[in-house]
Amino acid sequence: MVFRMTDVANIENPREYTSHELEDLRHLLLAGSQAERDPRRDHFYNLEGGKSAYYIHISPITGRVMLLAKWTRQPSDCYAVAEHFVA
Repeated sequence: MVFRMTDVANIENPREYTSHELEDLRHLLLAGSQAERDPRRDHFYNLEGGKSAYYIHISPITGRVMLLAKWTRQPSDCYAVAEHFVA
């Protein structure tokens, strides 16, 4: 599903990611990005950006976004290339 917000005023940052990382997330939320709902937790989502992926929580009460994790995405072909290295 494509996830898009019309207004992202405040992103909570309990793990103290850099302001650049927060701005990247803000841009993804405003522009629209691929998102997957966490099937085990309500209001938690995985968002995919160009080179990064984010795990966020959106409060159903306030609408505030909390950035819980960020990681670098691997290109999909990296697994095919690495396949011959596996014993």
